[in-house]
Amino acid sequence: MDPRVVAPAEILRVNTKLFRNCLHGISQQQAEARPTGQTNSALWVAAHMVKARYGLLKWLGAEIPNPLPGALLAAKSIDEVREWPSVDDVRSAWSGASHALRDRLAAMSAVQLSTAVDVRFPVFEQTVFALLTFMVQHDSYHLGQPSLLRKLAGLPL
Repeated sequence: MDPRVVAPAEILRVNTKLFRNCLHGISQQQAEARPTGQTNSALWVAAHMVKARYGLLKWLGAEIPNPLPGALLAAKSIDEVREWPSVDDVRSAWSGASHALRDRLAAMSAVQLSTAVDVRFPVFEQTVFALLTFMVQHDSYHLGQPSLLRKLAGLPL
């Protein structure tokens, strides 16, 4: 593993565990619940995080199809979702992306990490490594939301 990837890979590993904790024991009804009409559900945030991990895999050169329903993945907002996947399906998709991401990061070379990307993210360099860094932050940013929603559902943290 390239030394630059060690810390981001560890954060992703920890986030993988925390994500699983957020969905542990949550019912479908609790996962779909929205505290207010302007609030996302835990399942929406979880599906967004899954989508982001599969997107990251693509940018890292290991494109794997996201198994979540296409209509969900195409939705721009929670209000567009008509049918939800099960919590187990989201958890399974997360595990698939997480394992593939772990393996891909372990195999990446310094040259691959330094490759320019033509995707625009708010990072100084437009390289695969900078994109990885941003997406690790994105992962961590969103992880607090299902944790809070879990607590609002009356479940232990």
